[in-house]
Amino acid sequence: MTASKLLLLGATGKTGQFIASYLEDRNVPFKRFVRLPEQMIDESYLGDVRNQHDVFEAIVDASGVICALNTEGNGTLVSGITNLIAAMQHYRVKRIVTIGTAGILQSELQPELLRYQSSENRRLNHDAAKEHEQAYRALANTDLDWTIVCPTKLVQEELRGGYRVRKEILPSGGASISFADTAEFAVSEYFNGAYVRERVGISY
Repeated sequence: MTASKLLLLGATGKTGQFIASYLEDRNVPFKRFVRLPEQMIDESYLGDVRNQHDVFEAIVDASGVICALNTEGNGTLVSGITNLIAAMQHYRVKRIVTIGTAGILQSELQPELLRYQSSENRRLNHDAAKEHEQAYRALANTDLDWTIVCPTKLVQEELRGGYRVRKEILPSGGASISFADTAEFAVSEYFNGAYVRERVGISY
């Protein structure tokens, strides 16, 4: 029987690299799901998240999942989340924390709308937000213990701390948050479970 490990997807991305580092700092056993042979290091699984067989194989001995996949405009995030949901339900893995976007939080000014659909939106292209919304809806229709961390504009800064979080809505006036702080919150929330089955806005 293989020892159970957390499964990390998107470990080579800007947020995922920090997540991996924080898991190492906490001595949390985990394995990376990577898609390129040159990304393989110890405790890695080589596969394609769009391939259900690969995801099922990677999750066999997983204790839970942290997903920091990017939207690439080719459906990778949605197909990856769909395959993760199927695999987690099959193997009865319950806990998943994913990195979303502030666009899929509820609008503070127009609560019936998501932020990307409201007057709060500043982006012209909504493709990424729409893909994140699909992932959110898919998770919301399960009995999994999911949390979606929804950062506003991500910036490359050192770990600062002192950030604000808010259930379902972006903290008022929030304009930016670092990859490092977003990752730190995601790892903490994975273990704390303070926002299970909720979206969480995060910003300075």
